[in-house]
Amino acid sequence: MSGVARNLAGSGTPAPAPGIIPAIAALAGPERLAQLKTICRNVIDLSSMDSATIVEKFGGALILLEQGQAGAEQVVLGLAVDKPDSAVLMVSDNLPVHIVRALMKIEASDILPVSAGAEEILESIDRIRAAAEAAVAGGDGPASAVCWAFRGAVGGAGVSTLAIESAFSLCEKVGPGKVCLVDLNVSDGMVSSFLEAVPKLDLAALSAAPERLDARLLAAWCWQHEDGVSTISAPRNPDADALATEAAILRLLDVACAEFPYVLVDMPRHMMPWTKPILGAVDEAVIVSELTVPSLHAAADMAREVDMLRSSDRKAKLVLNRMFPKKKFRAEFAVDKAEKAIDRKIDETITSDWDAARTAVNLGKPIGEVKPKSALVADVSRLVDSMMPEAARQPVQQTNGKRRAK
Repeated sequence: MSGVARNLAGSGTPAPAPGIIPAIAALAGPERLAQLKTICRNVIDLSSMDSATIVEKFGGALILLEQGQAGAEQVVLGLAVDKPDSAVLMVSDNLPVHIVRALMKIEASDILPVSAGAEEILESIDRIRAAAEAAVAGGDGPASAVCWAFRGAVGGAGVSTLAIESAFSLCEKVGPGKVCLVDLNVSDGMVSSFLEAVPKLDLAALSAAPERLDARLLAAWCWQHEDGVSTISAPRNPDADALATEAAILRLLDVACAEFPYVLVDMPRHMMPWTKPILGAVDEAVIVSELTVPSLHAAADMAREVDMLRSSDRKAKLVLNRMFPKKKFRAEFAVDKAEKAIDRKIDETITSDWDAARTAVNLGKPIGEVKPKSALVADVSRLVDSMMPEAARQPVQQTNGKRRAK
C-alpha cells in the first residue's frame, strides 16, 4: 500500500467530518495559514524549519506549499527524491519547469491557483483522498501514467497523424480503454476531424476554474473510438489560444494522467505558456520532422531546446516522418548522412503511405485499420515499442483480423 493511501485512506480509521481536515502541514504566508485554520483542526506552521527538516519530519503526510515562501521549492525537490509517497498541494500561478517535473514524481499532488479559497482546498484534498481509497481497494498499481508528447519541428510534418497512429498502435498492445489522446492544438486541431470524433472539451469552463476539473468532468469531455482509444479535443476556435492558460492545460493533463495509464499529447508547433513545462515533464518528448535540409536543421534546433528542459538520460526523440519507401529511388540523402549533418541521432523513421493515410482520414479510421500491412503501420509500431516501459509489454493475440493485447 502506498504512503498516501496509508495516511489519507486511514486503514480502517473513520473519515473526518465533511469540511474538516484533521491535520495539515503548511509552508505559507499568514493569510493562507489563517484560511487553513477555518477548515483544519491542526495547522502546523513550517516557516521556522529548514527544508531538510520538513522533508524528514513531514514527508509522507499532507503538506501545503505556497510558492514564494522561503524553502518551498527545495521542499518539493526533497520530497520528490526522498519521500515521493507524500501528498502535496502547491499554490502557485506560474510554476517553473523543474518544480512541475518534481511534482509529477510525488505520489499525490495538486496545483492550486493563488486565488484558491478554502472550498477549493477541501475539494483538492477530497480528490487526493478518493485516489488513496481507490489505491487501497485496488492494491498496488502503477504509480503514475506514461505520457508522451508529439511536436512538429516544421509545419505539415504529419504530427497529428503520427500521434493518432501511435495511440491506436499502443491501444492494440495494452488493451482498450487505457489510452487517451489529448489534442492541444486548441484553435485548429485535426484529431477530431481525422477520426470523426466529437470535440467535447469546454476550454472556456476549464480556463475559468481549472481546479474544478475532476474525473467525472473529464469523462464528460472524452470521446471514445470504437477501437478503445479516448480522445480529448476542443471545437475549432481561432481565439482558443487565449483560453489555454498554463493552469488550465496542466490541470487537464494532470487529471488525464490520473484516469488513464497512457496519455499521448498532440502539441502545436508554436510556443504556448505550457509548452516547456509539458516537454520537460513527459516521459517521452517526440520531435517530428521530414528528411529535407531545412526541416532537419529546424528539428535539430528544437531537439536541443527540449533537451535543455530534460535530464541527460531523457533526451528528446527525433523522428523523421514521410520517408520514401526504400525500394523506390528518390532524390533524398541517406539517414546516416543526415545524422552527421545535424550531429544527432535520428531515433526512428516513418515510411510515407499517402494513399492509406488519405483513405483513413476520409473514413474516420486509423491507418492500421484501413491498411494493416502498411509499412507506415509497422514503423509506428516499432516506434511505440521503443518507448513503452518494459513492465507494460504484453503478448498480443489475433482477434477478428486485429492484434489485441492478451
